[in-house]
Amino acid sequence: MNAARARREAGPTRAERQASTRAALLRSASHEICEHGLDGASIDHIATEAGYTKGAFYANFTSKEDLFLAMLDEKFGAEMARLEAALAGSGEAVDVARTAADDLLSYIDRDPDWPRLYQEFAVHAARNDAFRVQFAARQRAVRERMAELFARWTAALGIEPILPHADVAAMSFVMADGFLLDRIIDPELDDGLYATMCEVFLRGLMAMTEERAQGDCGSLAGRRPVAGAEGGGTIGPMSPSGASSRSTITGA
Repeated sequence: MNAARARREAGPTRAERQASTRAALLRSASHEICEHGLDGASIDHIATEAGYTKGAFYANFTSKEDLFLAMLDEKFGAEMARLEAALAGSGEAVDVARTAADDLLSYIDRDPDWPRLYQEFAVHAARNDAFRVQFAARQRAVRERMAELFARWTAALGIEPILPHADVAAMSFVMADGFLLDRIIDPELDDGLYATMCEVFLRGLMAMTEERAQGDCGSLAGRRPVAGAEGGGTIGPMSPSGASSRSTITGA
């Protein structure tokens, strides 16, 4: 009997059982929060719907807020992995940007509860300063990671860009947030609008980079990066010669 078969017959390990319990509690919490809101969500209901006891909840999370932050960490981590993969793509800049925007919405649609949960977190943060601090720290970490990915990507392409990486990360993050919020309010909003918005943003960066290549630095000289992101540099989708290169503009 080989080792893999022996492990299967022995059943899940303690770590595997704990991971399964944690995942079930997170899924249950997602439904509970969407139905009752963060303040109305009950730990008893979350545990019961997941098929566990309240003790199992506290074996994995110290509080509801701890669970909420774990949900954020999981989603933000998955989104950064998706962005890193997108930045490895190639093709015409505008086409890649539109594809990346469509991919973001497809990713979001695989878990339609997520935009509602995210907005619940934002509302809770506005009312609970301790949670707001933790929520803001995670958003900053995401933007910092985005800026790092942009910096690595432009360095690999040998591009000298026009805006700080941190600014592009913040703008991308805000565009996605705004679109997803409006999508909750008005489900009939055309999804294609987001890809077009990203394309317009990208074309603007291209035009600004081309202007700089022609000697017109405009009002961007001496611009400081957005606070809270340590991209260390700038980003732009076009080389000084005006030749287009690969580019992806996405949100968290």
